[in-house]
Amino acid sequence: KLHVLTHKDFKNFKCDICDYGTNTKYYLNQHLLKHKLSKDLKCGDCDFETNIESSFKVHLLSHKVSKEFNCADCGYGTNSRDNLKRHLWTHKVSKDLKCTDCDYETNNRSHLKRHLLTHKSSNHFKCANCDYETNYKSSLKRHFWIHKVSKDFKCPNCEYKTNDKRYLKRHILKHTVSKDFVCRTCKYRTNNKHSFKQHRLTHRVFKEVKCDDCDFKASNTWTLKRHLLIHKSCKDFKCDYCQYGTNDKCNFNRHVLTHKVGKVERPKGWYRSICPKPLILNPDSLPPYGMG
Repeated sequence: KLHVLTHKDFKNFKCDICDYGTNTKYYLNQHLLKHKLSKDLKCGDCDFETNIESSFKVHLLSHKVSKEFNCADCGYGTNSRDNLKRHLWTHKVSKDLKCTDCDYETNNRSHLKRHLLTHKSSNHFKCANCDYETNYKSSLKRHFWIHKVSKDFKCPNCEYKTNDKRYLKRHILKHTVSKDFVCRTCKYRTNNKHSFKQHRLTHRVFKEVKCDDCDFKASNTWTLKRHLLIHKSCKDFKCDYCQYGTNDKCNFNRHVLTHKVGKVERPKGWYRSICPKPLILNPDSLPPYGMG
């Protein structure tokens, strides 16, 4: 019954604060907790706080040193069964979910849904303060803090300020003398877990994926796919101001900004929604990012 409700276009329960809608009253109640400024559940080991009990339980597992679930193919360990299941997909060579518009493949359904949005020409979420548009609501929320003058999170050790709690956490690590992650192969040390994982890949003797057109090798398929773009003769993204062309959307967006002096109007159709009624959200109605 719960699954059938996901196919309904109309939402019976709607949030009065934002555009969230659902057909399950329980999900609405859980969502409303995100808008609550005070947090009832606080972690005793760090500054994490939330009103959602399930999120709090998952967070507490991150402080456990021992790992209950371990991968048999590599050294990955976790205290979450769901995280282990998702990790095991990375070892699977065949991909069950494929994009009908390009050669993208994955075993993660949420990753496929997110990828499909890149093929949409219209953007559903639009900034009320500038011409920024996106299909990702979370990206729009992060973008809003660019326009906010006051900063909600401040570093106790220096003058750094931000509206994104995650950025503050990363910044505070710069003031930490001791490094929690130490490489056993070399002298590399860091407090950033993601940077440490990326560093470990540099010590791998063999490379998992290879390019068929040259001798390029990579440790992951994402890097290989970016490399394969240089072998394409046609360019998917072309500049309307000059002869620049590229197959990389990020590079194209950066290039177009070089033509922007003050408030020069961008070419019609570029990074602009053709949706007649895009959803415009007001940043003043949002809580500080990372606080729920």
